[in-house]
Amino acid sequence: MKKPSFLKIGDNIHLVAPAGAIDPQLVQGAVDCLTHWGYHAVVAPNTALRQGRFSGSLSQRLNDLQSALDNPDCQAILCVRGGYGCNQLMDHLTFDGFLEQPKWLIGFSDVTQLHMRLMQLGFASIHGGMARQLHDYHNSDKKGMQPARALHTLLKGNPLDYLVANHAFNRIGKTEGVLWGGNLSILFSLRGTPYETIPDNGILFIEDVGEKPYVIERMLINLKQSSILSKLKGLIVGQFTEYEEDPGMGYSLQELISRQVSEYDFPICFGFPVGHVFENMPLIQGARVRLNVQTSCSTLNYL
Repeated sequence: MKKPSFLKIGDNIHLVAPAGAIDPQLVQGAVDCLTHWGYHAVVAPNTALRQGRFSGSLSQRLNDLQSALDNPDCQAILCVRGGYGCNQLMDHLTFDGFLEQPKWLIGFSDVTQLHMRLMQLGFASIHGGMARQLHDYHNSDKKGMQPARALHTLLKGNPLDYLVANHAFNRIGKTEGVLWGGNLSILFSLRGTPYETIPDNGILFIEDVGEKPYVIERMLINLKQSSILSKLKGLIVGQFTEYEEDPGMGYSLQELISRQVSEYDFPICFGFPVGHVFENMPLIQGARVRLNVQTSCSTLNYL
């Protein structure tokens, strides 16, 4: 998997809103943060628009993202928000300009669709925080804001390692593979489409927000029945938030996930800090990593 060039002082980061509408103050906070880091933040023309739940019409959102992909002077694209809407753009995007001048794509949640498309093209990207995270970091005392600092570290190309506390449902073991994944609902929505991307020897990471436990189980069973889970080298279970446990299922969501992967022998790390949470650590999609799940803790390292 190819990696775009890491960033240096003065590089251009284009801010686009390909999906949901966003508070302009959050965009300005992200601009202030990136400027403080020494980058040139370029806000796309339609970023602050609102049309229903979207940040502008389909054509406006498409034009902003396409312009950033095509721009040879753009070194990174920060999607300022997820929400819903990236799937409306997929059939209309072209990547000729991107292939001539690759750049980092940053975002998560609905942006998972764009990450999968870039992985399909053979390029790594960054599953990480967006405008709110950078806004909050810039307007805080910088303490307890490790995810934003970690994003800055990755953008500069510096090493970043992850240490995760032990979890009752972990499966011990060490493995190496290609890191891929993101929002489980989005990955499920790509099943059977031209944009579905399943790397060989993959270590899958998943997270989700607002989904009922039985819906999560339905999606995992689909991944099992389509042989995706059986091909994994490892599994990282991130944060599942804004849901209620379902007593009718007979077990908690965490146990539900554990049961659906019980027949496999790959290492499993639960509780990884990725998802719709304050501590949403950035991950390089498509990077080769080593996952080591031990009795005391788990570690994830880039190779």
